[in-house]
Amino acid sequence: MSKMKPFIYIASLRRTGSTVLSEALTLLPYSFIFLEPNLGKDRFSIKKRDAGMFLKHGIDLEAFKKNWSENKQKYIIESFKRELMPHLASCVSQIGVKEIHHDGWRKYRQHFPEMKFLLTGRDPRDIYISLYYRMKSGKGNFPGIFCPEAVANDLNQEFQRQIEMDKENDCLKIRYEDLCTNEKIFDKILSFVESEIPAIGAVGNFNALNPKRQDEYELHGGHITTKRVNRRHHEPDKNLVMEAQRTFDLMPEYCKFWDYKK
Repeated sequence: MSKMKPFIYIASLRRTGSTVLSEALTLLPYSFIFLEPNLGKDRFSIKKRDAGMFLKHGIDLEAFKKNWSENKQKYIIESFKRELMPHLASCVSQIGVKEIHHDGWRKYRQHFPEMKFLLTGRDPRDIYISLYYRMKSGKGNFPGIFCPEAVANDLNQEFQRQIEMDKENDCLKIRYEDLCTNEKIFDKILSFVESEIPAIGAVGNFNALNPKRQDEYELHGGHITTKRVNRRHHEPDKNLVMEAQRTFDLMPEYCKFWDYKK
């Protein structure tokens, strides 16, 4: 295969469309985005979709992971680049990752210095409402007590890392609302990451394979839709809308950066 294209790092916050963006950029033999592998935190978390996709091409990710003993974990991202990437290059020309926790982002950049950063954001009010219903259905998780203060604190923490990335690197900012409504945004993304993918990729695969996400698959199917854009405007629970607004009010720097207004 030709020379590998730049590594992609999708730097997301919870419920900001990162999975659908990752899948839109996943289409072999052009590109593949790993979903939250946590390599920057000295781990390699493998999703069922990721393992299944490459096993079809003779690459056993689980077996590769087992070859790393516990005392070598701190070298896992180095091994990923040195040992696994050449195998991946036999069937795909661009590799990337999607993460929602970014305390290890500089390790990625250390090993992939030319990587392309895609930052994702969404109106905090809609993030809060989305998280609330995930928690209520028992299909999501959140550390500690779920409330506007805790959600704002969690989001602000990861947002500060987005700020670091944006200050130190050339980044493309992608709002969930734009991804769902602006047909031209995908072409802009492809140009930024130097992708040659000829069409939107495997959107919906992760939800389809995940029992906890069947409701989302039934809602969106294999498409990028507008059905959850500006969710707060259609929310009948007024108390929930007030809590969502409280979350928004606790995130002024984020709202300014992403251009969200009351």
